[in-house]
Amino acid sequence: MKKHLFNLATVALFALLVPTTSCKQKKEDEKLEGNERVLIETVIKNPDGKSGKALLQQINKLEGEIDVTKGTPVGYGSGISVFDNDIFAFPEMGVAGEQAILKYTSSKEGIQETGKIHIAPNSGAYNVFKVSEDKYYIPNYMIGTLSILNPKTLKIEGEIDLKQYGHSDTNPDPAVGILRDGLFYLSLNQVGPNWMPYPDYQQVDVAVIDPKTDKVLKVISDKKSNLFFATRPIHKDMAFVNEQGDIYLACVGYFGFNPQARNNGFVCIPKGKQEFDSSRSWDIQNTPIEGLEYKSSTIFNTLYIGNNKVVAYVGILEMNGDNPFTARNAVAVLIDLSAKTIKKIEGIPTTDGFSQEIVLHKGKVYLSAFGEKEAGIYEFDPKTNKAKQVMKSTAGIYFMHFFND
Repeated sequence: MKKHLFNLATVALFALLVPTTSCKQKKEDEKLEGNERVLIETVIKNPDGKSGKALLQQINKLEGEIDVTKGTPVGYGSGISVFDNDIFAFPEMGVAGEQAILKYTSSKEGIQETGKIHIAPNSGAYNVFKVSEDKYYIPNYMIGTLSILNPKTLKIEGEIDLKQYGHSDTNPDPAVGILRDGLFYLSLNQVGPNWMPYPDYQQVDVAVIDPKTDKVLKVISDKKSNLFFATRPIHKDMAFVNEQGDIYLACVGYFGFNPQARNNGFVCIPKGKQEFDSSRSWDIQNTPIEGLEYKSSTIFNTLYIGNNKVVAYVGILEMNGDNPFTARNAVAVLIDLSAKTIKKIEGIPTTDGFSQEIVLHKGKVYLSAFGEKEAGIYEFDPKTNKAKQVMKSTAGIYFMHFFND
């Protein structure tokens, strides 16, 4: 089955790609004082929410109001990955011609382009994962392969073919991977018609890969938990390892668009095993959210913060509205995997699909939100369970990274 091209809106909301307007403005970046550096990507949507522009800039710290007119133009709704001072900006999907990942290097002097990685057209690449100092993996979401990148030469030195693992087509939709005990666990979304899960294939698949040989050892599946569509390609932290060494994958389900199937939650691959333990799975659709009258119908993004606790944005079906591209249907919550409880984080407005970033920095959690009355970045303190706004914005904030972690 031939799949359609998509951008962030279609990954988040499963709608077909509408060509976007690229930003041609001149890069503006200023020298920073001190040692603090924060990388921010702002997204300015057109009224319909299907198109717009995105700018990447770095600032000293989170305060005041960010200038959304400054920055380096990057693909609207495209992925950003950061390793040390290296920034990898992925191309916008649906743009004709050359496809390349641009590498930038961050310093106090600004963001400078320092390389280019040519990739297959319409590959659907959104993230890059480090498996060793000499090897990175790039999942190609649209074509069912995993590119092997040499980060020093910026050359693609091979690929791992995953096409045989696709259900009903030749693309299992490789999404997010995580390294544990020398093996790379890669979630396979198995996207069906209209970018929804297959009705006859509602399970979680993960390819177990040996980075030393670049071979797929096996594909493991959780068929008992009634959860499916594990992780989203644009959010790498939806796969995480806790202090005990257990892998958890956040499962999206139908993105909150199917009232008859609100399955969403977490599946687990325990420490020391290369198989799922369905008894450790948790479908959160029926779990009350303290402080909110509704329950979760999907998980948009997660961040593990320790002690089996997760800060997340969950989707609320009752808040979907008339236009899924502009709907503010994501609520910030604190999830306790041990106690099996969910609590709304007060002080953070309900947000849309372009402002759902979650980052941990020096014990505090920073979340982006584009609310109806206010927008920007919010600081949540897990020790006090209180949140406050620390930076204002007139645009959505799609990505955030602290260089001085």
